Amino acid sequence: MMKTEFLKYGLSILLLGYISGCDHYEQKIIEKHIYVDRQSLSLFIGQTVQLTASPTDGTYQYQWSSEDPSVATVTSNGLVEVISEGFTNIVVSSGDLFTKVPLTAVVRVPLEDVSVSESFLELIPGGKKTILLTYIPDNANDIPEYLWSSENPNIASVKITGEITGVGEGITTVVYRIGDIVKEIVVDVAYTRPFKGPHILSAAAPYELPAANFDLGGEGYAFHDQDANNHIGNDNYRRNNGDKQSTPVEIEGNGSNIGYTNPGEWLLYTVEVSDGGEYKVDVLLASPNPAGFHLEVDGVNVTGTISTPATGGWGNYQLISTPEDKLTLTLTKGRHKIKYYFEAGHNLRGFRFTKR
Repeated sequence: MMKTEFLKYGLSILLLGYISGCDHYEQKIIEKHIYVDRQSLSLFIGQTVQLTASPTDGTYQYQWSSEDPSVATVTSNGLVEVISEGFTNIVVSSGDLFTKVPLTAVVRVPLEDVSVSESFLELIPGGKKTILLTYIPDNANDIPEYLWSSENPNIASVKITGEITGVGEGITTVVYRIGDIVKEIVVDVAYTRPFKGPHILSAAAPYELPAANFDLGGEGYAFHDQDANNHIGNDNYRRNNGDKQSTPVEIEGNGSNIGYTNPGEWLLYTVEVSDGGEYKVDVLLASPNPAGFHLEVDGVNVTGTISTPATGGWGNYQLISTPEDKLTLTLTKGRHKIKYYFEAGHNLRGFRFTKR
C-alpha cells in the first residue's frame, strides 16, 4: 500500500513540473520577408538590369511594379528598363508582403579623355610621387575600369593610387589605361643629375665641360671629398645655381676650376651621347708636381692611370691629350656617367669631348 501511495505522489510531482514548464514556454513567431538581390540601383537612361526576388522555392507568387513608370519600367519577371532621368522605387510584392528597391536614373556622360599632372618624372631610388588625374569632362559618370602598370618595375613601380616609386637607376615608362584611353609617364630614376646640363656629346662640335659642373646629388653620389671643410671660403658658384650639397668641394673663381684635391677623391658627370662612337677626351689641369688621374665610364675604369707632368704651378694649366688611345672613350648612344678619379692632387679646370 505504501508503494502505491509513493508512486502516485511521484507522478503528481512530475505532472506539476510539466504543467509549470508549459506556462513559461513562448512560441517564436517567424517573420516573413521578400528579399531582392539588389538593395538599390543607380542606372543610366536606356540601361536594363534583371532583379531576382527570393525565396525562389514557390512559396510566394511575385508581382513587380514601378512607382513611376515614366522613369523606369519593370516586367512581370523583374527586368528593369530606365526610361528617363529621375527617381522611383521598383516594388516586388506577394499578398501583404512587399519590398522596395530605390532607383536613381541619370543621363550617361561618357569619359572623353584624362589629363595627368606629370608626363615626365625625375626620382632618386626610393623617391615617390603621386600622379594626379583629371577626368574630361569633369562631370563624366561613365568611368571604365582602369589599370596602372610599369614597363620596368626594377626601375619604377606604381600603386593603384598612382603613386610612383623609384626603385633602381634607369629610364622606364609608367602607363595608365582607362578604357581605350592610354597615358604614359616617363620616369627617370637616378642618384645624380646633370648640373647646368644636359651635357650633350655629338659629332656636330666638340663639347667643353667645366670641371665645376659635376653632377647634383651630394657626397658619395655626385662627388667624394675626403675633407668636409672647404679651404677657400665661400665660393657660391654651386649654391647660386641651386646646389646646396656640394660645399666640401673647393671651387675657385666662381666656377673657374676645382682645387685642394687629394688622391682618392672623384667627381661624377652625366652626359647624353647623341652620336655613338669614339670620343677623344682632353683634360685641362695644373700642378707644380707630377700628378695623375683615371676615367671611369658607368663604373668601369676604361683608361687606367694617366700620368701627368708638372705644369709649372697651380695656376699654369696644360691640356692633357695623350696617350690618345687611353683618352679615347667608346660611348654608345644614350646616357653615360663619367667619373674623374684623382690619383694625385691637382687643380682641374675642365674637359673637351671630340667625336672622332
